Amino acid sequence: MTAPPAPARPSRAFSLAWLMATAFVKTRLSAVLAFPLAVLMLAPYAIRGQLYETPQGDGMVIFGRYRVVVEFLIVAVMMVPLFAVYVWIFEVHGFGWATTYWAVLMFLLLAGATALGQGSMTLPTGRETPRGRRWQVAALAQRPGTRLSAVQMALRLRDTLPPGAVLVASAASDELVRKYEQLGFTEGKNRRVYWISPGV
Repeated sequence: MTAPPAPARPSRAFSLAWLMATAFVKTRLSAVLAFPLAVLMLAPYAIRGQLYETPQGDGMVIFGRYRVVVEFLIVAVMMVPLFAVYVWIFEVHGFGWATTYWAVLMFLLLAGATALGQGSMTLPTGRETPRGRRWQVAALAQRPGTRLSAVQMALRLRDTLPPGAVLVASAASDELVRKYEQLGFTEGKNRRVYWISPGV
């Protein structure tokens, strides 16, 4: 039996954030704008061992237990250094420079959210999501010019789930919802989808 994929090293988060940015947007400028937010989005999963890279290095996916509170806490901790820089700039250079720094930071985050699309900001669970132990698959990205390796890896990871596990995802478009359905997922609301591991 083939061993399941191993998580990527946390140090790979930056390279995979660039892969994600280039996969999700159409222009290099948009990818540059999306990159900081992609790093912020992937880092909590890299730390938790839920970020996976294909052996060919041309695809990636987030896969692991869905604990949204933990993820928000990790992001909050990661924001502390950014706020510390703001305080330092305020103390050394004054309010004007500190405000400029914060405005640029917010611009980069908002520009990244716009470039990556609404699907990247949607929670994958809702009232329609079945109860049970939940896992999530997210940020399924394939390097432009390559194909299928990220999906194949995600399906291998899906096959490792215990019976009755609920796998959730949030699709970025109606077209992706249809593709999830072809893989056995059920459509929920707001482009959310879920899949229940058989065998219960």
